[in-house]
Amino acid sequence: METKTIADILQSFREDLPDHSKTAVAIDRGASLADISNLAQAEGLHEIVTILFEAQQEALRENPEAATDPTVATQAFIQNFRTRLPNDSKTAAAIDRGAPWEEISECAEAEGVHKLAAALLNPEREHMHDSA
Repeated sequence: METKTIADILQSFREDLPDHSKTAVAIDRGASLADISNLAQAEGLHEIVTILFEAQQEALRENPEAATDPTVATQAFIQNFRTRLPNDSKTAAAIDRGAPWEEISECAEAEGVHKLAAALLNPEREHMHDSA
């Protein structure tokens, strides 16, 4: 996906968001995709999070040399996982409140979400860039 396409998608979502939405404000100010994704996740806008994650993955496949900062890639990985966790999960709750990665990893391990737990123990590993 090209950046213009991502911007167009974000604008189409923006049109449906109330002006007081933190995600809407982030889109309006041109925040990074990671910031928009984090805010959208916090507001329960899972469709936006998923689309942003897929766009980032596509960009990495097209140009692996332009890989993002491991912190950004890890956060995107976490947010993608969050979209598949039940809302009553302790792991989901830890992600939603922005808990440290170590805590998220511990919750994930306790709940049997081993791929997420293992990924957070070593966020710079190559599998972080693979689709979850």
